[in-house]
Amino acid sequence: MSAARTLPFVFLAVLAAATLFPLAGCGSEPPAPGAVAMDAAQHEAWEIALVEMRIDKNEEFSDPERTPLPAEKLPGFEGLNYYFPKPELRFRTQLLAEAKPDTVRLAKRKGNDVRYVRRGTVAFSHAGKVHRLGVFAPVDPGADGHLWLPFYDATSGKETYGGGRYLDLRRDADGLIDLDFNYAYNPLCDYNPDAFNCTLPPRENTLEFAVEAGEKLFAGDH
Repeated sequence: MSAARTLPFVFLAVLAAATLFPLAGCGSEPPAPGAVAMDAAQHEAWEIALVEMRIDKNEEFSDPERTPLPAEKLPGFEGLNYYFPKPELRFRTQLLAEAKPDTVRLAKRKGNDVRYVRRGTVAFSHAGKVHRLGVFAPVDPGADGHLWLPFYDATSGKETYGGGRYLDLRRDADGLIDLDFNYAYNPLCDYNPDAFNCTLPPRENTLEFAVEAGEKLFAGDH
């Protein structure tokens, strides 16, 4: 068979393969990596940074000028409640950005709602399953790249605040997100429900497993 007659068959074969196996990256799901691997030095630096953040936050809450606590809870404040650091709940993953970000309305605890821009989705693997969560940003264009991930998990309303917890995210120099649940924190409503009306996570951002990392219920609740 001549080369001229062979070419159409080759073209058809390639076309069929492309139909059965779409090119990677064309509408594909984001990678769902497992926990970040850290050597001893990296683990130590990570844990020190986490502990320092917790110390700084306790100092802020102890300061009458900066604390969100009501005045009657400040004298007995001894520090926020945290889980022990869990390196297995830290992931470095991509943001699958929305082609055309939509403005959505998220409910607030005391009623009404607030507008956010849905920026995309992050995915990670834990305990043999892939989990996906929506990522949002303020509508205000001056928010300087801030990304926000509110979520519920199996601890919500038990060991952690019933209205969910939050994570603040940013892309690093490689364009990836350090999705570290050890930095999960409570909405201000957990500390002072009379003064604040916090935004609730959308139900789609519910993890069925217990995220035993980050902040627990405020000690003053008990």
